[in-house]
Amino acid sequence: MTPTVPPTAGPTPSRTALLCGLMIGATIAVFLLVDRLGAGLLAPRAPGATPPRRAPGSGADLFASVLLALVVVILTARAVGALFGWLRQPPVIGEVIAGILLGPSLLGRVAPEISSYVFRPEMLPSLGVLAQIGVTLFIFLVGMELDTDLIRERSPTAAIISVASMTTAFAMGEVLALWLYPRLSTREVPFGLFALFLGVALSVTAFRGPAWVPSRSAAPGSTTWRPGACSPSSPA
Repeated sequence: MTPTVPPTAGPTPSRTALLCGLMIGATIAVFLLVDRLGAGLLAPRAPGATPPRRAPGSGADLFASVLLALVVVILTARAVGALFGWLRQPPVIGEVIAGILLGPSLLGRVAPEISSYVFRPEMLPSLGVLAQIGVTLFIFLVGMELDTDLIRERSPTAAIISVASMTTAFAMGEVLALWLYPRLSTREVPFGLFALFLGVALSVTAFRGPAWVPSRSAAPGSTTWRPGACSPSSPA
């Protein structure tokens, strides 16, 4: 007869509140310190005139441009995600890396002609709208698949991991602002506002990785990935 193993007791509510309070307080301290360190940084002045934009083409041309960009983004994300899945890593990490590869950090720097052809300036607003719709549907899907019983059972652990993931991303954004502000911002934008925006942008997007968690399928040795199945650590 196999002995039953009692469930591991999680942190108490008072300890959970203390840890979350300490993490939030440390994040505020990091923001104040970074804000003081970055007060003397100077960013370049804003350009006097904006570069002329290419005249928008017809509706068919815009549709073709958006469709081309979507095909490139989807195929690249699926390919890199499949590679990470083959390496037994979360495919969502590969999808994030695929976005970096297609952005100005790599494709725009190595092959700017190809980047400007695939991601034409006149179609970027339309592509941005589709991206926002995709994020909205993704959050809705995570909410539908969320295991509320598991979160309720492990609420202290979920709270600690959620606060830790968001505060860590926020603090990393604050520190990163010290390097990015002189390179990407202008003098018209205060450093504190730039650092706050960067920290919030990183913290609110920190849920996407934890929202996709591995779950063992019936086949031995295989791993499937689905959103929100057992993600008490997700800030969502």
